[in-house]
Amino acid sequence: MARKNTISYPIKPQPPTILDDNPFYGIQCDEYQKQFRDAIWNPEKLIVFCNAKAGTGKTTIATATANLLCEYGLYDGIIYIASPTQEQKQGYLAGSIEEKSEPYFEPFYEALQKIGVNLNTVLFDNILNEKNGTAYIRCLTHTFLRGVNFENKVIIIDEAQNYYFDELMKVLTRIHDNCKVIVIGHDGQIDLYKNPERTGFVRYMKWFAEDDRCAVCELKKNYRGWISEHADNLKYF
Repeated sequence: MARKNTISYPIKPQPPTILDDNPFYGIQCDEYQKQFRDAIWNPEKLIVFCNAKAGTGKTTIATATANLLCEYGLYDGIIYIASPTQEQKQGYLAGSIEEKSEPYFEPFYEALQKIGVNLNTVLFDNILNEKNGTAYIRCLTHTFLRGVNFENKVIIIDEAQNYYFDELMKVLTRIHDNCKVIVIGHDGQIDLYKNPERTGFVRYMKWFAEDDRCAVCELKKNYRGWISEHADNLKYF
């Protein structure tokens, strides 16, 4: 894959063909996390789905690998897209678009901090970061994507099980093939209580899985502990 980075911050030398745990921000991956990480790193995979329960590290692994891809100059930056579970109500909340969206970005911010990224210098929500050329991460919700196109970026679509089919289509149809797309969610954590069958996550995961340019991964171990795992195992219905 050709080096394409236009960001002014220092980037690493020639990227390795295969990742191991040593350069991976000190994260020790289990077998399934390695499969997910390596699928994202694989230049032949344009889109990677991860269907995994809470606490399995899917956002952390996705964020760490996405950041490495940018540090090696393979992509221009990261776009993190979150899903407000009640999109129609977001417009009625007090505050600016950024203020309304901020709570949905917290899991991503935590993952960035875990791998040592300074949030004060890398986000596009700060004009000084853009002026200094240090900004390479943009956080959005799918609510405000009309007219947007994504090129040469790593796209992380988080909590994808909470996207209705048309919402996920709206995101995916705006992405060019020179992007790396990471779609993470869990088919057992759908918060679309009135219409859970309308989630686009499972349908699109099965649709793309038929193509060799897609990888579908699962993570097995809950690293939060017994309380989280035991709670997650109780079915809603």
